[in-house]
Amino acid sequence: MVVRVRQETMEWYWNKVPFVMAVLCNDCFAVVRTNPLFRQESGYAESELLGRPMREILVDYDPHTILNGNPVSSNVVQLRKKNEELQEMEYMLMSIELDGAKHYLTLLHQPAAWQQSGLMQQFALTLLREESMGVILLHADFRVNAISPLACKVLGVREDEVQGKRMDELFSHTPFEHRLLKQMVVEEQPVRNHPFRWSKAYEQRELLMDANLLRDQQGRLLGAYVTFKDVSNLRSLEEQVQRSDRLAMIGQIAAGTAHEIRNPLTAIKGFLQMFKNTMKEKGLNKEYGYTEIMLTEIDRINELVSEFLLLSKPKNITFDLVDPNAVMSEIMPIIQNEALLHGIVVNYEKLSSLPRVVADGEMLKQVFLNIGKNGIEAMKEGGILTISGRIEREQGLTRWVSIDIEDNGPGIEPAMVDRIFDPFVTTKPTGTGLGLSVCQRIIHDMGGKIRVSSHEKGTTFTVSIPCSFEDKEEEF
Repeated sequence: MVVRVRQETMEWYWNKVPFVMAVLCNDCFAVVRTNPLFRQESGYAESELLGRPMREILVDYDPHTILNGNPVSSNVVQLRKKNEELQEMEYMLMSIELDGAKHYLTLLHQPAAWQQSGLMQQFALTLLREESMGVILLHADFRVNAISPLACKVLGVREDEVQGKRMDELFSHTPFEHRLLKQMVVEEQPVRNHPFRWSKAYEQRELLMDANLLRDQQGRLLGAYVTFKDVSNLRSLEEQVQRSDRLAMIGQIAAGTAHEIRNPLTAIKGFLQMFKNTMKEKGLNKEYGYTEIMLTEIDRINELVSEFLLLSKPKNITFDLVDPNAVMSEIMPIIQNEALLHGIVVNYEKLSSLPRVVADGEMLKQVFLNIGKNGIEAMKEGGILTISGRIEREQGLTRWVSIDIEDNGPGIEPAMVDRIFDPFVTTKPTGTGLGLSVCQRIIHDMGGKIRVSSHEKGTTFTVSIPCSFEDKEEEF
């Protein structure tokens, strides 16, 4: 009995199965064709194999005994490599009809290679689909074999555009990384944990790049790989720890000095107010103006000391199940009145399906009011302040309730975005630079996070709070 095989099926064995060695013989069991993996493992060139009897390559190869009338049979054999080394192989022999002529197809693989290759293939496919991992696989001539979605994003290309392109073309827009990869190829020096930042539109990621050559057991070059690992969350956590350390230090200083500063300020302010009244009665208008300026500056110092105390005092957070929409509804009149004074339109997009969060409602109001007022003040010549709520999911389950507060002001300079939550960093001429630091500390104490994204057409602050466990359970 002979199995009829189409030419397309044969091509599949030759091009699509990377873990199987395939040899096609004629009816006299002389080699007609081999696939690249067989030539790689055996060490022979194609010209050295064509027309050669299979018995010279495979020890104990007896096809007549093996087949014994069956169209498909299997057994164990030893592959004699070009260097005379013997390697045990499992193989399957098929009697086939190809293009009207009888042939024999021998498929060889190492013991348990089927299971191992299936596991490795699944692992490779999972890596290529991983959103936080960018992977580029290159052939031995350094042309692209496969590329993952994140790698496409980083390089600003589409997968179908780069298939078969050389590494030089692929990294033409990233010169420093290109030099590193050239060094890897020429000097065979692997790239390990090379950090770089990728920004596109409103998205910014911190990445670590690794690259190395791939060789087989004989040391022959098979290709290379380049990986990008997204470490944005880790970097963000490091920055939060650094900010917390700075806030703790400022809090310690504030706790020891705030009251000592306030006591003399109260006395100075009281005497200045007496001088102010006296000067007004005596018509000393110039001196009266000076006292006005001095009192204004003292009030500003008092305000700064008050914010110091907010940083130094431990927050007595009262955790409760809070409805984010209820919190926003309570503060909307305040925000709308403030917006009206500045000619700003407030667009509040209420989302009724928001689950409850575990938080302190009063402190949430403080945070949303602060960020809302910052957005209003950023739009000097009118604009729209948009407040919206959404659900962010992790592995398909509700995890965060996120409130976006977006303005369409001039935006924040890129150099300032990373420092906007640092103490004393402000974009306002009269700001103290402590408001956002206080907001971030409040949200972090609740187990949440604040993010900011900015461009020339506006800025968006996103406050994310963990949803309640009870509301999570309702989704199951």
